Amino acid sequence: MRIIMKKSIKVLLLAGLLGFSSTSFALSESEAEDLADLTAVFVYLKNDCGYQDLPDAQIRKALVFFAQQNRWDLSNYSNYNMKSLGEDSYRDLSGIAIANDKKCKSLARDSLSLLAYVK
Repeated sequence: MRIIMKKSIKVLLLAGLLGFSSTSFALSESEAEDLADLTAVFVYLKNDCGYQDLPDAQIRKALVFFAQQNRWDLSNYSNYNMKSLGEDSYRDLSGIAIANDKKCKSLARDSLSLLAYVK
């Protein structure tokens, strides 16, 4: 009986630890990259597509909204070099070999609607 109780306690402790760790949603590396990609899209729209009037504050709110909708915890955001990730994403985006007009239309169509949620 004592062996069964020890095993039960171990199983309960393990289940509790797994349950606790599953509620911890600190920003992962892939999520940080996704956030950097979305940031790069807005920067590209501003710099290369004629959307220079997009307010930076609204873009920041949209990025936070996007993270919240995905239930990402941004408490460890500063652990990532977001500037470097964003620059890499921007370079990748700039290097896509399609006509800039077509690229701009596609990016605008797929991302500007996010700004409507955070006026």
